Amino acid sequence: MKVLVVKTSSLGDVIHTFPAVTDALRACPDLTLDWCVEEPFAGLVALHPGISTIHRVAIRSWRRRFLSADTWREMASLSGALRQAGYDLVIDAQGLMKSAMLARRARAPIAG
Repeated sequence: MKVLVVKTSSLGDVIHTFPAVTDALRACPDLTLDWCVEEPFAGLVALHPGISTIHRVAIRSWRRRFLSADTWREMASLSGALRQAGYDLVIDAQGLMKSAMLARRARAPIAG
């Protein structure tokens, strides 16, 4: 089963999600877990050995440059990568509008 975790920001929130990831992998060893996170926290997520792929997002800069063609290209590229990954489930661990919008781009069932 391939699962995407969406927890985009806040240092403490990202760290507090690690035990859930570890527990999920312990319970289901064949599970593949990817993570969608804001660029400043991607290095932290990379420290977890159970994460296969990290999808980096730049929501804060996208807001500042919303009308920029580069922003729209980056968002389209992310959407394509999330769809192409073929997730069986998305876990929205953030529970905010921004994370819900990212979770929907994967076109998979969403929990959270």
